[in-house]
Amino acid sequence: MQNTFSQQFQTIVLFILIGVLVIGMGASFGPQMDGCIQGGQAPAMRVYGDAQSQRDVNAVYRLAGFDRMPVDQQRSMALRQHVADGVVDRALLAREARELGLSTDEDEIMREFVQAGTVRISLGPDAPPGFPYGSGGIGGGRELRLDLRDEDGTYDQRLIDQRLRWLGLTPGEFALWQVEEALAQRMRLIVIESVSVSPAEVWSAYERERELASIAYVRFSPRYYRDQLQIDEAALTAWMAEHTAEIDTRYAGERARFTGLEAQVRARHILIKFEETDTDEVKAAARARATDLLRRLRAGEDFATLARANSEDTGTATLGGDLGFNPRGRMVPQFDEAQFALEEGAISDLVETRFGAHIIQVVDKREGDVPEAEAKREIAEGLYREERAGELASEAAARALADLRGGVTPDQLARTLQGLPLEAPVDAEGNPVEEDAPDLGGLAPSLERAESFGRSGNPIRGLDGANLVRAVFDMAEGETMPTEPLRVGSEFVIFQVTDRQSAVREEFTDEEQTRIRDGLRSAKQREVLAQHIAGLRAQAERDEAVFINPEILRYGDEVEETEGDAEDEEGEGEAAEGEGSAATREDEAEPAPAEAAE
Repeated sequence: MQNTFSQQFQTIVLFILIGVLVIGMGASFGPQMDGCIQGGQAPAMRVYGDAQSQRDVNAVYRLAGFDRMPVDQQRSMALRQHVADGVVDRALLAREARELGLSTDEDEIMREFVQAGTVRISLGPDAPPGFPYGSGGIGGGRELRLDLRDEDGTYDQRLIDQRLRWLGLTPGEFALWQVEEALAQRMRLIVIESVSVSPAEVWSAYERERELASIAYVRFSPRYYRDQLQIDEAALTAWMAEHTAEIDTRYAGERARFTGLEAQVRARHILIKFEETDTDEVKAAARARATDLLRRLRAGEDFATLARANSEDTGTATLGGDLGFNPRGRMVPQFDEAQFALEEGAISDLVETRFGAHIIQVVDKREGDVPEAEAKREIAEGLYREERAGELASEAAARALADLRGGVTPDQLARTLQGLPLEAPVDAEGNPVEEDAPDLGGLAPSLERAESFGRSGNPIRGLDGANLVRAVFDMAEGETMPTEPLRVGSEFVIFQVTDRQSAVREEFTDEEQTRIRDGLRSAKQREVLAQHIAGLRAQAERDEAVFINPEILRYGDEVEETEGDAEDEEGEGEAAEGEGSAATREDEAEPAPAEAAE
């Protein structure tokens, strides 16, 4: 009996609260709006002549919890723009709904708010999907919830008043806002209700999802061939004659790099490594190797050739030990002192640093302004090296692919890429013979494998392999290799499909069909609705029917207090004095951000 009475009492209270809000809504449609202004505040925007108030915009912003984020983050995410776009979209959709003769049940909207605390908002189509946190919706429409009951679960008029004051809206303004949101949402539902997904689309999506492939592949990096490239002076001169305009343009942009230079040295070096913590025996062995190399250099052997074969500085060995031009102080002190003391063409004695034993040869010196011809040749060498490296990588990839298509297996190709014979050697009894493969460096082409990736996968580490994935799965039946190397980023890639798995009809269960159908329908609905709203926006722009006050796009650290704002704050302060300070009354504390509707 007591429970029945309590339920009846709450129902009476509920209808009283709804009535208050509906009466407030009617008042908002009255003379005080003057057709375009709510609450006496200038409109933040107009859509086909209908005003949207700054209070409305600020309420959305506050309800979504955007105002609680750091201002720099708000700005970087363009949150005020997303809110403004959402208000415009809502107005356009609600206008279209009215043109179709649609209307809303205001009592039902307010009943939903009072009973469940449901508040609808609209955000622009490009708004971050995770903001407000966890909220869902269709095409920018989101539903949030505010808690409007006290600890006993009873509807609390004070909580409702508090929430509305927190939003900065009168009951009538809030009701009008939610009516517009409800109309916009009805229009969204009408737009997407015809969206359907055919069984063929569901199966095709399932096929794409379940298709898997495994490949053996090789990457050919121009960087590797650039470091290996030995410049032929005659070829460089001929290339410069064909690329004069390109070189002149680059020189004009980099002229400052060649003027007013401090003293610089261009040196080569050979490094035989040892650590400061190594034993005397290890250091002695390293010095002995370096001494032997120095003897061979003194006897006339080519420095660059010996550096490529023997230097343990992996960053410069392939360049013949070339360190480029460096000013004083860039190298460690012992190295710096030695290279600046040498004449051009001279070779140092052993120079020890914390890295090991070095042999240094000075190739060139310069200071002040570099002659134009010399500067242009240096620029041309860099451009030529990049172009030729790309050509060499492409040519090497084409040769390797021809080997694969000619019957060489991936494992055999892996051996040839390492500089080993096609077939692994065996002894007289047929046992494998141990081989020493040269260390070609991390960028050298080598066979790699990617196992069981799908159409949305990326089999190549460190590269965007989207076009490779398409090439694999779009390959005709019976084909396992491309007809030419693929360009993937700056690299060239060849591959052979080693395994292919397809979707199986027997595994295409009702649950799988429902899951995929729902996902496809949601994606289609978002796309159709986005196109529809974009069409409304485009027409409104052609009609010059949308005005957004730039002031509403400013953030907290930009907005200057206006006279209207000051009056609003003063009024809110007077109201607070009548009911107690928020700092001393727990039930008047500012509400937490709204929770997303489930």
